[in-house]
Amino acid sequence: MSKVTKIISFIGLTIAMFMGTLDSTIVNIALPKIMTHFNANLTDTSWVATIYTLALAVFMITGSKIADRYGRKKIMLLGLALFGGFSAACMLATSLPELIAFRFFQGLGGAIITPIVLPMGIEIFGKAHMSKIASVVGAVTALAAAGGPPIGGVIIEYASWRWVFGINVPLTIVAFLIIAMGVRESYDKSLAGRIDLPGTILLTLGLGGLTFGLLEGRQYGWQSGIILGTLIGGVLAIGLFIFIESKVKHPLLELDLFREKTLTASSLVYFLTGFALVSPTLILNYFLQDVLNDTALHAALIIIPVSLTIMVAMPLGTKLFDQVGAVPVTLIGLLVMAASLLLLSFITTTTPKAVIITFLVINGVGFGFSSVSLVASVKHLPKNKSGIGSGIVNAARQIGTCLGIAILVTVLDNNVNTAKQHIHQDAIQIVDRQQLSPKVNKVAHQQLNSLFSTTGSAKLTTKNKQTNLRRALKQAAKSQVDLPQPQKGTDLHQIYQAQKKLALATDNLKAGNQQLALTLTKLENQNTAISKLSVASQKINLGNQQISQGQKKMLVGLKQLAQKEALTTALRKIKHTKNRQISQAFSHTYLVGAVIVLILSPIALLTDRKPLKS
Repeated sequence: MSKVTKIISFIGLTIAMFMGTLDSTIVNIALPKIMTHFNANLTDTSWVATIYTLALAVFMITGSKIADRYGRKKIMLLGLALFGGFSAACMLATSLPELIAFRFFQGLGGAIITPIVLPMGIEIFGKAHMSKIASVVGAVTALAAAGGPPIGGVIIEYASWRWVFGINVPLTIVAFLIIAMGVRESYDKSLAGRIDLPGTILLTLGLGGLTFGLLEGRQYGWQSGIILGTLIGGVLAIGLFIFIESKVKHPLLELDLFREKTLTASSLVYFLTGFALVSPTLILNYFLQDVLNDTALHAALIIIPVSLTIMVAMPLGTKLFDQVGAVPVTLIGLLVMAASLLLLSFITTTTPKAVIITFLVINGVGFGFSSVSLVASVKHLPKNKSGIGSGIVNAARQIGTCLGIAILVTVLDNNVNTAKQHIHQDAIQIVDRQQLSPKVNKVAHQQLNSLFSTTGSAKLTTKNKQTNLRRALKQAAKSQVDLPQPQKGTDLHQIYQAQKKLALATDNLKAGNQQLALTLTKLENQNTAISKLSVASQKINLGNQQISQGQKKMLVGLKQLAQKEALTTALRKIKHTKNRQISQAFSHTYLVGAVIVLILSPIALLTDRKPLKS
């Protein structure tokens, strides 16, 4: 095989790897559009993303083993056919249940193609180039995982949500043709006999139960029967799987592989990268779109530096890996990721976007360095075991992402719900401190109760409810009944008091003029001049009445203006407390992620240990 043919063949493999990983994150940003299109609720629509991640986590190890046993090229082409075919089906889906079903089979294709790219690349270039191959594969994987939201945002901005799936079709065709024509078949020649069916079933049930429980625990409730049942059932299935695998002659997963400490530790580090990736690509995306009200495209452009940085950091990390080993590189990567999450915790609603982007660049450096664990994971494995090793480490990252969603989004939901309660209480107190009419005060209480009535979502409040609040207050403020006086100490209060004194003086003048008019009326028959004076006095009295009415209207207007200013002040203070509380909710979520990554980062110290026994 010529060098050009090898390079082209490897490009075909990396396209397959990129697509399979990209689709685990690209759909998240399209969920609102899909929900609107099918007129569905968020719970049902979220399964479009969940089912794919579930399929990846559950079937990667099994897919790797089948490929090792029956031929990686054949299984890769089967996986591409599944992935590309069901990508087209997703694009053309006419209902949400159809789309979810198609996404499962698309995920099955992704679970097949993703882990066997590495062993097929090693087969093309030889194990001597394993570090470079694993570096490229890791960089593509990291780039695809982090690049999903920004790429999805661009597609949503300029095309239909259907092209989030449709973009895979031409890429799949290209990858299929390149691999079919340029890649040789390869096997794990140490395998013999049939695939371990009991082990396959137990592993599928175990990983399926654990992944489902982690992904859906927020929705069903962590104490619900279905979640507890799936989690406990998953743990039991994994335990039974380990027992059976230690007894059967031809196991699905050789447990001796885990005696290779580098594989085990590297899988755990890759697990942490999947966990930490949730913060910049999912949690921050919530903040940008749901709190700052950025468009999907704007949010995508802010997040994309993570992907661009990974493209530089991963190859750099691999070069350092070749020079100093995996331990310092992966350890620095995890520590930098933890530091970046800590920095993200300082973000508020007024933080400049340039600062946010800087924090994301730091995160990309940490992610790129820690992703070198993929290279380290197969370093000490025999060449024929690189396939199952790749399956294990890639499955670990997917499960890490599931755990990250389970923990961090749950923490975020709880923090936001707590923030809502505090904002609601503060808002009521702010309104009560303002001088408002009973009607406006009542409407404000009703609207605030409605505004903060929903829980269980990272979105603080809906735009419709905020619009309804302003509209209702504006309508209530038009009433002239029981208007309060302007608040003491304000300019309006001084104007109001002066106008009130002027109105009183006008009333006194009017009363005196009325008395004079009565007197003149009695005398007007005796003297013509007095008669004229009486007529003039009546006109003056009429003018005084008009002035008095105008002054009364002015007093009402001053009260309404004061109430409008009070409402403006109240809404401004409510907005300030909302921004402060919601920023704290996200801050505490990032801190949880930072602490978890920091505590587990010493695992990196084992990412370059040789096996105890060959």
